[in-house]
Amino acid sequence: MNVTLLLVALATSASGCASTPPLRPAVETHLQAVRTRNLDALLPTLTGGSELRMIAPSGFQSTTRAQYVDFHRQWFASNDRGRFDPEIVHIVQSPGLGHALIKLHYRATAPTGSVQDTVSWLALTFALEDGDWRLVFDQSTLIQSSR
Repeated sequence: MNVTLLLVALATSASGCASTPPLRPAVETHLQAVRTRNLDALLPTLTGGSELRMIAPSGFQSTTRAQYVDFHRQWFASNDRGRFDPEIVHIVQSPGLGHALIKLHYRATAPTGSVQDTVSWLALTFALEDGDWRLVFDQSTLIQSSR
């Protein structure tokens, strides 16, 4: 009897893992929405909850989904002619959480006309919500150039 229950539990667990969608397409959809500055495409990639943490390279932290959306709305509307070039380096996925490490190259033009190139690590954490991956944490850390 105990062996039967164990086999049923294992079968249920295995079938649960099989139904978990792969994380990579969700990461790519999120990155494409940012790259094209498309807020309407970005919104469905975000958690449905109110908490969404973002830590910028400067150390600035926002804690809510509303703040995250406002930040991106303002950034997308800016006229910095930014070029957002992400490279997915590593993905880790479990049945309920997924994490993507991205090497990000960003090139923007300041109002003065000067060009700023930055390279950073972008760490994105997604949670499975109603069968879809949704962003719950976003942290960017500058990669210092070795001079």
